[in-house]
Amino acid sequence: MRGDEKVTSIAGICRRLGIQPVELEAMEEEGLITLAAVRDGKALPSEQLDRLEMILRLQRDLSINLAGIDVILEMRAKMIQMREEVDDILEFIRRRISSDLREMLGEEDFPMALGPGDEFLSIGKGKAGKRRID
Repeated sequence: MRGDEKVTSIAGICRRLGIQPVELEAMEEEGLITLAAVRDGKALPSEQLDRLEMILRLQRDLSINLAGIDVILEMRAKMIQMREEVDDILEFIRRRISSDLREMLGEEDFPMALGPGDEFLSIGKGKAGKRRID
């Protein structure tokens, strides 16, 4: 474990979340969480706390066993990865359309905004007296 990593003792986590140390060990054996080695034994790294709380919600609220939780978390990770890939593709398309339009219309005469937070497509003449097309 790195010296700057924040951890919480197993006893502290168990008290806080109302679980037994054996439950944490079972989650670690299943590969759901990773406990950090510390001087006194093992502890939970702070970045694992949200994951542990999600696991406990799935167990308590939905009565899902650890194997089922593993499948759910794996699917969730794949969905997040897929969403990032779709976002990358959309960003590429946005840049490509913007670049192609600027090249076709002349960047100086046609300021454009394409993308999140802007109007999807805003093309207009930047010079006074010219009509703006939105």
